[in-house]
Amino acid sequence: MNEQQTQMLNMLAQGLSTPPRTPILKTPADYGLAYEEVFFKTEDGIKIQGWFIPANSNKVIISNHFSPANRYGFAGHLEGLDFAGGFEVNFLPRYKALHDAGYNVLAYDLRAHGESEGGEKGLSGVGYWEWQEVLASIEYIKNRPDTANSDVSLMSMCMGANATINAMEKQPEAFKDIKSLIAIAPLKGQTNMERNMEQMQIPEEEGLQAFDAIYNELTGLHIEDHNIIPKAKHIQIPTFFLQVRQDMNSRWTDVQEMFDSTPVEDKKVYYVEDTPWRFHGYTYFSEHPEQMIEWYDQHMK
Repeated sequence: MNEQQTQMLNMLAQGLSTPPRTPILKTPADYGLAYEEVFFKTEDGIKIQGWFIPANSNKVIISNHFSPANRYGFAGHLEGLDFAGGFEVNFLPRYKALHDAGYNVLAYDLRAHGESEGGEKGLSGVGYWEWQEVLASIEYIKNRPDTANSDVSLMSMCMGANATINAMEKQPEAFKDIKSLIAIAPLKGQTNMERNMEQMQIPEEEGLQAFDAIYNELTGLHIEDHNIIPKAKHIQIPTFFLQVRQDMNSRWTDVQEMFDSTPVEDKKVYYVEDTPWRFHGYTYFSEHPEQMIEWYDQHMK
Protein backbone atom coordinates (compact mmCIF):
# COMPACT_ATOMS: atom_id res chain seq x y z
CA MET A 1 0.00 0.00 0.00
CA ASN A 2 1.49 3.35 -1.00
CA GLU A 3 1.70 6.62 0.91
CA GLN A 4 -1.28 8.15 -0.90
CA GLN A 5 -3.49 5.20 0.03
CA THR A 6 -2.37 5.39 3.66
CA GLN A 7 -3.26 9.07 3.65
CA MET A 8 -6.73 8.26 2.29
CA LEU A 9 -7.27 5.75 5.09
CA ASN A 10 -6.18 8.33 7.65
CA MET A 11 -8.67 10.83 6.23
CA LEU A 12 -11.42 8.20 6.29
CA ALA A 13 -10.74 7.35 9.94
CA GLN A 14 -10.59 11.02 10.90
CA GLY A 15 -13.88 11.70 9.09
CA LEU A 16 -15.66 8.93 10.96
CA SER A 17 -14.27 9.71 14.41
CA THR A 18 -14.31 13.52 14.20
CA PRO A 19 -16.93 14.34 11.55
CA PRO A 20 -17.30 17.92 10.34
CA ARG A 21 -19.90 20.01 12.14
CA THR A 22 -22.25 20.65 9.23
CA PRO A 23 -24.56 23.70 9.27
CA ILE A 24 -28.16 23.78 10.45
CA LEU A 25 -29.69 25.67 7.52
CA LYS A 26 -33.38 25.45 8.40
CA THR A 27 -35.58 25.27 11.49
CA PRO A 28 -39.20 24.18 11.97
CA ALA A 29 -40.20 27.86 11.80
CA ASP A 30 -39.30 27.83 8.11
CA TYR A 31 -42.18 25.38 7.67
CA GLY A 32 -44.65 27.25 9.84
CA LEU A 33 -44.10 25.00 12.86
CA ALA A 34 -43.88 26.21 16.44
CA TYR A 35 -41.00 24.59 18.30
CA GLU A 36 -38.84 24.69 21.40
CA GLU A 37 -35.07 24.55 21.60
CA VAL A 38 -34.47 21.82 24.18
CA PHE A 39 -31.59 19.88 25.69
CA PHE A 40 -30.99 16.82 27.83
CA LYS A 41 -27.94 14.99 29.15
CA THR A 42 -26.70 11.48 28.55
CA GLU A 43 -25.57 9.03 31.21
CA ASP A 44 -21.95 10.02 30.55
CA GLY A 45 -22.74 13.74 30.87
CA ILE A 46 -22.94 14.88 27.24
CA LYS A 47 -25.33 17.80 26.65
CA ILE A 48 -27.59 17.00 23.69
CA GLN A 49 -29.41 19.75 21.79
CA GLY A 50 -32.74 19.25 20.09
CA TRP A 51 -36.03 20.62 18.86
CA PHE A 52 -39.42 19.73 20.30
CA ILE A 53 -42.26 20.32 17.84
CA PRO A 54 -45.61 20.16 19.68
CA ALA A 55 -48.75 18.79 18.07
CA ASN A 56 -51.20 18.80 21.02
CA SER A 57 -51.55 15.02 21.08
CA ASN A 58 -50.41 12.04 23.13
CA LYS A 59 -48.17 10.68 20.35
CA VAL A 60 -44.44 11.38 20.00
CA ILE A 61 -41.86 10.47 17.37
CA ILE A 62 -38.23 10.69 18.50
CA SER A 63 -35.89 11.24 15.56
CA ASN A 64 -32.11 11.05 15.22
CA HIS A 65 -29.84 11.16 12.17
CA PHE A 66 -26.87 9.83 10.22
CA SER A 67 -23.31 11.18 10.17
CA PRO A 68 -22.25 13.90 9.40
CA ALA A 69 -25.80 15.26 9.53
CA ASN A 70 -27.72 16.97 12.33
CA ARG A 71 -31.37 17.41 13.29
CA TYR A 72 -32.01 19.62 10.26
CA GLY A 73 -30.46 17.17 7.82
CA PHE A 74 -27.36 17.58 5.69
CA ALA A 75 -26.33 20.48 3.47
CA GLY A 76 -25.00 18.22 0.73
CA HIS A 77 -25.78 20.80 -1.95
CA LEU A 78 -23.08 23.14 -0.63
CA GLU A 79 -19.56 23.20 -2.01
CA GLY A 80 -17.29 21.01 0.09
CA LEU A 81 -20.18 18.86 1.32
CA ASP A 82 -21.23 17.56 -2.10
CA PHE A 83 -19.48 14.20 -1.77
CA ALA A 84 -22.67 12.10 -1.51
CA GLY A 85 -24.60 13.04 -4.62
CA GLY A 86 -24.57 16.82 -4.29
CA PHE A 87 -28.14 17.14 -2.96
CA GLU A 88 -29.63 18.46 0.25
CA VAL A 89 -31.05 16.09 2.85
CA ASN A 90 -33.80 18.09 4.54
CA PHE A 91 -35.70 16.45 7.40
CA LEU A 92 -38.08 19.38 7.93
CA PRO A 93 -40.72 18.21 5.40
CA ARG A 94 -40.77 14.89 7.27
CA TYR A 95 -41.27 16.63 10.60
CA LYS A 96 -44.08 18.71 9.10
CA ALA A 97 -45.78 15.60 7.69
CA LEU A 98 -45.60 13.98 11.13
CA HIS A 99 -46.87 17.12 12.87
CA ASP A 100 -49.75 17.49 10.43
CA ALA A 101 -50.65 13.83 11.05
CA GLY A 102 -50.94 14.56 14.78
CA TYR A 103 -47.48 13.65 16.07
CA ASN A 104 -45.27 15.61 18.43
CA VAL A 105 -41.65 15.38 17.27
CA LEU A 106 -38.41 15.38 19.24
CA ALA A 107 -35.40 15.69 16.93
CA TYR A 108 -31.92 15.80 18.42
CA ASP A 109 -28.27 16.06 17.43
CA LEU A 110 -26.13 13.05 18.33
CA ARG A 111 -22.87 13.77 20.15
CA ALA A 112 -20.19 15.57 18.14
CA HIS A 113 -22.82 16.58 15.58
CA GLY A 114 -24.88 19.72 15.11
CA GLU A 115 -24.97 21.71 18.34
CA SER A 116 -24.55 18.83 20.78
CA GLU A 117 -21.42 18.47 22.85
CA GLY A 118 -18.71 16.08 21.80
CA GLY A 119 -17.96 12.84 23.59
CA GLU A 120 -14.62 11.93 25.04
CA LYS A 121 -11.98 13.88 23.13
CA GLY A 122 -14.80 15.21 20.93
CA LEU A 123 -15.16 11.84 19.22
CA SER A 124 -18.13 10.28 17.52
CA GLY A 125 -18.59 6.54 18.12
CA VAL A 126 -20.71 6.15 14.96
CA GLY A 127 -23.38 4.51 17.13
CA TYR A 128 -21.08 2.68 19.54
CA TRP A 129 -21.39 5.26 22.36
CA GLU A 130 -24.51 7.01 21.10
CA TRP A 131 -26.88 4.44 22.60
CA GLN A 132 -26.80 6.79 25.57
CA GLU A 133 -28.45 9.54 23.52
CA VAL A 134 -31.22 7.15 22.52
CA LEU A 135 -31.98 6.28 26.14
CA ALA A 136 -31.68 9.91 27.27
CA SER A 137 -34.13 11.06 24.59
CA ILE A 138 -36.71 8.51 25.75
CA GLU A 139 -36.23 9.60 29.36
CA TYR A 140 -36.60 13.24 28.34
CA ILE A 141 -40.01 12.54 26.79
CA LYS A 142 -41.09 10.48 29.81
CA ASN A 143 -40.12 13.35 32.13
CA ARG A 144 -41.79 16.20 30.24
CA PRO A 145 -45.13 16.97 31.92
CA ASP A 146 -46.89 17.36 28.56
CA THR A 147 -45.56 14.06 27.10
CA ALA A 148 -45.12 11.85 30.17
CA ASN A 149 -48.11 9.66 29.28
CA SER A 150 -47.61 9.69 25.53
CA ASP A 151 -47.18 6.80 23.13
CA VAL A 152 -43.66 6.90 21.67
CA SER A 153 -42.18 5.56 18.44
CA LEU A 154 -38.67 6.03 17.05
CA MET A 155 -37.15 7.15 13.75
CA SER A 156 -33.47 6.20 13.61
CA MET A 157 -31.04 6.20 10.71
CA CYS A 158 -27.59 4.80 9.97
CA MET A 159 -25.41 5.84 12.93
CA GLY A 160 -28.62 6.59 14.84
CA ALA A 161 -30.13 3.21 13.93
CA ASN A 162 -26.98 1.45 15.13
CA ALA A 163 -27.13 3.49 18.35
CA THR A 164 -30.78 2.48 18.85
CA ILE A 165 -30.06 -1.22 18.37
CA ASN A 166 -27.04 -0.98 20.68
CA ALA A 167 -29.35 0.57 23.29
CA MET A 168 -31.80 -2.31 22.84
CA GLU A 169 -28.97 -4.75 23.59
CA LYS A 170 -27.75 -2.84 26.66
CA GLN A 171 -31.06 -1.83 28.25
CA PRO A 172 -33.95 -3.77 26.70
CA GLU A 173 -36.28 -2.71 29.52
CA ALA A 174 -36.14 0.89 28.25
CA PHE A 175 -38.06 -0.16 25.14
CA LYS A 176 -40.91 -2.12 26.72
CA ASP A 177 -43.36 0.76 26.16
CA ILE A 178 -41.96 1.95 22.81
CA LYS A 179 -44.58 1.30 20.15
CA SER A 180 -42.43 0.92 17.03
CA LEU A 181 -39.22 1.78 15.21
CA ILE A 182 -38.36 2.88 11.70
CA ALA A 183 -34.70 1.98 11.08
CA ILE A 184 -33.21 3.57 7.97
CA ALA A 185 -30.01 2.00 6.66
CA PRO A 186 -28.44 0.41 9.73
CA LEU A 187 -24.83 -0.21 8.80
CA LYS A 188 -22.30 -3.01 9.27
CA GLY A 189 -18.94 -1.32 9.67
CA GLN A 190 -16.90 -3.90 7.77
CA THR A 191 -19.21 -3.76 4.77
CA ASN A 192 -18.81 0.00 4.63
CA MET A 193 -15.04 -0.33 4.83
CA GLU A 194 -15.00 -2.99 2.10
CA ARG A 195 -16.95 -0.69 -0.18
CA ASN A 196 -14.55 2.15 0.61
CA MET A 197 -11.57 -0.07 -0.27
CA GLU A 198 -13.19 -0.87 -3.62
CA GLN A 199 -13.71 2.81 -4.40
CA MET A 200 -10.18 3.78 -3.30
CA GLN A 201 -8.70 0.82 -5.20
CA ILE A 202 -6.93 -0.49 -2.10
CA PRO A 203 -6.48 -4.28 -1.71
CA GLU A 204 -9.26 -5.28 0.68
CA GLU A 205 -7.46 -7.36 3.30
CA GLU A 206 -4.45 -5.07 3.51
CA GLY A 207 -6.67 -1.99 3.57
CA LEU A 208 -8.94 -3.32 6.30
CA GLN A 209 -5.98 -4.18 8.52
CA ALA A 210 -4.36 -0.79 8.00
CA PHE A 211 -7.61 1.11 8.55
CA ASP A 212 -8.41 -0.86 11.72
CA ALA A 213 -5.04 0.04 13.23
CA ILE A 214 -5.48 3.73 12.41
CA TYR A 215 -9.07 3.80 13.66
CA ASN A 216 -8.17 1.98 16.86
CA GLU A 217 -5.38 4.43 17.61
CA LEU A 218 -7.81 7.34 17.21
CA THR A 219 -10.81 5.92 19.06
CA GLY A 220 -9.94 2.71 20.91
CA LEU A 221 -12.53 0.97 18.71
CA HIS A 222 -12.23 -1.66 15.98
CA ILE A 223 -14.21 -2.24 12.79
CA GLU A 224 -15.80 -5.29 14.42
CA ASP A 225 -17.28 -3.06 17.13
CA HIS A 226 -19.62 -1.77 14.41
CA ASN A 227 -21.00 -5.16 13.39
CA ILE A 228 -24.66 -4.43 14.05
CA ILE A 229 -26.13 -7.47 12.26
CA PRO A 230 -25.97 -9.97 15.18
CA LYS A 231 -27.64 -7.41 17.44
CA ALA A 232 -30.88 -7.54 15.44
CA LYS A 233 -31.87 -10.38 17.77
CA HIS A 234 -32.33 -7.75 20.50
CA ILE A 235 -35.08 -5.91 18.58
CA GLN A 236 -38.31 -6.66 20.42
CA ILE A 237 -40.66 -4.02 18.99
CA PRO A 238 -42.38 -3.66 15.59
CA THR A 239 -39.71 -2.49 13.15
CA PHE A 240 -39.78 -1.08 9.62
CA PHE A 241 -36.40 -1.21 7.82
CA LEU A 242 -35.66 1.01 4.82
CA GLN A 243 -32.57 0.68 2.63
CA VAL A 244 -31.32 1.88 -0.77
CA ARG A 245 -30.91 -1.36 -2.69
CA GLN A 246 -27.96 -0.23 -4.85
CA ASP A 247 -26.27 1.68 -2.00
CA MET A 248 -22.63 2.13 -3.01
CA ASN A 249 -21.59 2.41 0.67
CA SER A 250 -23.28 -0.73 1.94
CA ARG A 251 -25.07 -3.89 0.76
CA TRP A 252 -28.80 -4.34 0.87
CA THR A 253 -28.27 -7.97 1.87
CA ASP A 254 -26.97 -6.79 5.27
CA VAL A 255 -30.31 -5.13 6.00
CA GLN A 256 -32.18 -8.14 4.66
CA GLU A 257 -30.18 -10.31 7.06
CA MET A 258 -31.10 -7.99 9.91
CA PHE A 259 -34.75 -8.10 8.90
CA ASP A 260 -34.69 -11.89 8.76
CA SER A 261 -32.98 -12.04 12.18
CA THR A 262 -35.37 -9.64 13.91
CA PRO A 263 -37.42 -11.87 16.24
CA VAL A 264 -40.79 -10.11 15.94
CA GLU A 265 -43.64 -10.95 13.60
CA ASP A 266 -44.65 -7.34 13.08
CA LYS A 267 -41.88 -6.13 10.79
CA LYS A 268 -41.44 -4.67 7.32
CA VAL A 269 -38.62 -3.92 4.88
CA TYR A 270 -38.69 -1.53 1.94
CA TYR A 271 -35.98 -1.00 -0.67
CA VAL A 272 -35.50 2.34 -2.44
CA GLU A 273 -34.72 1.57 -6.06
CA ASP A 274 -32.98 3.25 -9.00
CA THR A 275 -30.28 5.17 -7.14
CA PRO A 276 -26.77 4.34 -5.89
CA TRP A 277 -26.85 7.18 -3.36
CA ARG A 278 -27.28 6.08 0.23
CA PHE A 279 -28.48 9.56 1.14
CA HIS A 280 -31.64 9.05 -0.95
CA GLY A 281 -32.69 6.67 1.80
CA TYR A 282 -32.46 9.58 4.23
CA THR A 283 -34.58 11.86 2.02
CA TYR A 284 -37.20 9.23 1.25
CA PHE A 285 -39.77 10.00 3.94
CA SER A 286 -39.41 13.77 3.44
CA GLU A 287 -40.42 13.21 -0.19
CA HIS A 288 -42.77 10.25 0.32
CA PRO A 289 -44.21 10.34 3.86
CA GLU A 290 -47.13 7.98 3.18
CA GLN A 291 -45.56 4.69 4.33
CA MET A 292 -44.07 6.40 7.38
CA ILE A 293 -47.41 7.84 8.50
CA GLU A 294 -49.19 4.57 7.80
CA TRP A 295 -46.65 2.64 9.89
CA TYR A 296 -46.86 4.95 12.87
CA ASP A 297 -50.65 5.17 12.67
CA GLN A 298 -50.83 1.39 12.84
CA HIS A 299 -48.76 1.29 16.02
CA MET A 300 -49.93 4.35 17.95
CA LYS A 301 -53.29 5.12 19.55
